[in-house]
Amino acid sequence: MFKEVPRIEIDEIVDKAFKNAKKKALSSKKNINEMVKEKESIRVTIAGENLAESLYKVVDRYPSFDRLPPFTRELIDIIVGIDKLRHNLGAVSFAVNTINSIKIEYIKNIRRSKSSQDASYLRKECYGRYISILKQIEKNLKFLNNARDRLKNLPSINPDLYTVVIAGFPNVGKSSLLKALTNSEPEINSYPFTTKGINVSSFNYNKRKIQVVDTPGLLDRELSFRNPIELQAISALKYLAKLIVFVFDPTESCGYSMEQQLNLYNEISDSFIGIPFIKVLNKADLKEWGFKEGIDGIKISAQDGANIDELKKKIEEILFNYFEEEVDYFGKNWGRFQRHNRFFKNF
Repeated sequence: MFKEVPRIEIDEIVDKAFKNAKKKALSSKKNINEMVKEKESIRVTIAGENLAESLYKVVDRYPSFDRLPPFTRELIDIIVGIDKLRHNLGAVSFAVNTINSIKIEYIKNIRRSKSSQDASYLRKECYGRYISILKQIEKNLKFLNNARDRLKNLPSINPDLYTVVIAGFPNVGKSSLLKALTNSEPEINSYPFTTKGINVSSFNYNKRKIQVVDTPGLLDRELSFRNPIELQAISALKYLAKLIVFVFDPTESCGYSMEQQLNLYNEISDSFIGIPFIKVLNKADLKEWGFKEGIDGIKISAQDGANIDELKKKIEEILFNYFEEEVDYFGKNWGRFQRHNRFFKNF
């Protein structure tokens, strides 16, 4: 998405614009005495058009933030700030309009000039104003360049897929569970709101792709210890998660007691109201550690694959409700959708 947004360096676009303008002006074949004004007018025109086009590409290639999926919009807001982006894009857009206005003004002035010397002076004056406008938005362009660099590698989490988010304390086996569910090595993506990479993978169910996300550094400790950016990132996950698999370690070999783990579960479930949870009791293979009872859940071993199929079946059952709701909605409203499409085909 953001890889198509160009980086802008003022010296680079000025040099390119002025060279193109001079080259275009020299290609004219009119009498030299008649051509001084026209050549200077051409240089003003081409330079202004080149500069405005370079700046416009930056504004044009940013997506419409209001049309982005909520999860993606929240991520952008966390990483660079949508209001800041809008402010800086607005400054660049204003600069485009100003350069176009200056171009028109100086074309008229050059054509009305009394001598070739006056025409050359006006062209130089126009170039100076172009550069002045660019200097005024230098900080804006620097911000947008940095934003582009931070956003161009936004991770491959697809907000349109049904997504299972894995939660639980560190060392309870979340990454191993993700691998066991998807039979693949997860893709690890960097986020600015956690020092650890976020793991993403997927598996197919009934010809539908189900995304599985492990979020180390986010849903693995009490919310009271979070900074504002982490809390906003957790809020963003609410737009993404269709189901949360909370992993317990009843052997407590992770270093956290079952009481601590249950407290974390209660905190997260209270924060994700309306989203279904599956409790998973991992490390069933570590019998020598003991296995604390008292919590209902699916006993598994992510390490040796025990009961992973049972867990996948449970995931599929819960997500099947979403699939059914989609089918019911489109089925019941299919006639209305067809009439709607026929109506717009007439325009």
